[in-house]
Amino acid sequence: MSKRRKRPAVLNDDKKDMFLNAWRMLAPDMPQPVSEYGFSRVIGRRHRFDWSFINERIAVEVDGGTWMPGGGRHGSDADREKLNLAASLRWLVFRFSPSMLTNDPAGCVDLVRLAIIDSR
Repeated sequence: MSKRRKRPAVLNDDKKDMFLNAWRMLAPDMPQPVSEYGFSRVIGRRHRFDWSFINERIAVEVDGGTWMPGGGRHGSDADREKLNLAASLRWLVFRFSPSMLTNDPAGCVDLVRLAIIDSR
């Protein structure tokens, strides 16, 4: 009788840190992001970004759990509401999956770096 293999658990901090590790390695000359910035406090909400470049109004969300039924919370209307609210407050939000950060970390970092440079 074979044992059923469980999908490895991925901690939120682990997948989130994938971006920070790539950023520190590939963009050391750029500003460092802030973790868990509560961008919607100005209107009394409690939404946070995984990573934020506050002065530039640029955020990075690392999506996990998309393999879950219904796409996890990143496929929910609540997540869409969060991103729509961010857009209404003039935030540019990049969404990366862990596989994007694993397969092409330089491509992910370059997109964010270009946006930061363009925001100056």
